[in-house]
Amino acid sequence: MKFFGKTTISTTRVRLEDALKHLLDCDESGRGATVDSLAGALSQPRGEAAEILGQLRGRGLATATGDAHHLTEDGRLYALQVVRTHRLYETWLARETSTPAVDWHREAHKAEHHLEAEAVDALADRLNNPRFDPHGDPIPTREGQMPRRALVSLASWPDGSPARIEHIEDEPESLFLQAEALGFAPATRLDEPRHLDDGSIECRVEGRIVTIPAAVATLIHVAGPGPEDQPPACLARLSDLPVGGEALVYALAPSCTGSERRRLLDLGVVPGTRIRCEFASPFGTPRSYDIRGALIALRDHQAERILIHQPVAPTSA
Repeated sequence: MKFFGKTTISTTRVRLEDALKHLLDCDESGRGATVDSLAGALSQPRGEAAEILGQLRGRGLATATGDAHHLTEDGRLYALQVVRTHRLYETWLARETSTPAVDWHREAHKAEHHLEAEAVDALADRLNNPRFDPHGDPIPTREGQMPRRALVSLASWPDGSPARIEHIEDEPESLFLQAEALGFAPATRLDEPRHLDDGSIECRVEGRIVTIPAAVATLIHVAGPGPEDQPPACLARLSDLPVGGEALVYALAPSCTGSERRRLLDLGVVPGTRIRCEFASPFGTPRSYDIRGALIALRDHQAERILIHQPVAPTSA
């Protein structure tokens, strides 16, 4: 259902579509949107927010009961289409471009107001109709259904129980950047979590002990790992392999996405491949690695995203 012209991208459309997403969030959480909640969500004066809600009611996209506003069925379908566009575009950025993760949300917010339903469905087909975006958020289907799953905040996850990251909130941006700097992404496994006195959480991740700040832990939602998600006890990162050391590639880390992931796969960095650190530059990085008889140079931030079985016996000369 279209409520605006195919090529008309106006400030009004952007404001109303952003408002629809806020009403959807409120409806999903079981509370109604108010003038104050919308004003805060859009960073607009109360008068502006009241006018937007009036426009949504006038278009048949929202209804009011007292101070609370809820989406009509048409409003819900429209809001889900905007969310679907946003999350599919983020998925495309993550899989097929080198756009930094911190920029996915910003770029997708622009695209969600420009792409029409036909183009969005074509993009979904190109991506093989993914169910979740790169942050782990569910992607509404073209029929207007939203996948559901029960997740738990890492902040309340029990000590000692392994977990698998399923979702990371991308706002506020400053906290998302901290999660990204830790190498976290959906499908990252967290072992031996332990709550510390200051609210932070210590755990073993990809062969290292890391400390997750309390504020960052609230952005991360987890579930128990499946039986197939059992990494080897000797799991490490390629950046930890000393010069002269050899190992077998276990996998690319979940945080390795887009063009970087494709390049490493094209270079033969696939599970089971033997890899040897031949030498390091005078400054320590990049390092040269022998993979299937070819020397490739990788900087530490690239080698961090390659998981290995360490160590293996060197091959004989």
